[in-house]
Amino acid sequence: MISGVNDRDSDAVEFAAVARAADAHVNLIPLNATPGYPTTGSSARRVRQFAGLMNERGVNVTIRSTMGDDIDAACGQLATRHR
Repeated sequence: MISGVNDRDSDAVEFAAVARAADAHVNLIPLNATPGYPTTGSSARRVRQFAGLMNERGVNVTIRSTMGDDIDAACGQLATRHR
């Protein structure tokens, strides 16, 4: 999830409709902080709120933890570190 990009209430409502129609289980993962990338991940509070909005609309949601960012090894970070 990207702060201010795809974590708005309206995004949750729209995503929930698509996920429910597909009978999908949704995994929510905040964007990892990546040097040189101008956006940031959604806060843990915002991810929980987003998940709640989706749950209220009948969508099963799992909030995933990001891992590896403490050693610059999270998804997307290795590529920027290498360059």
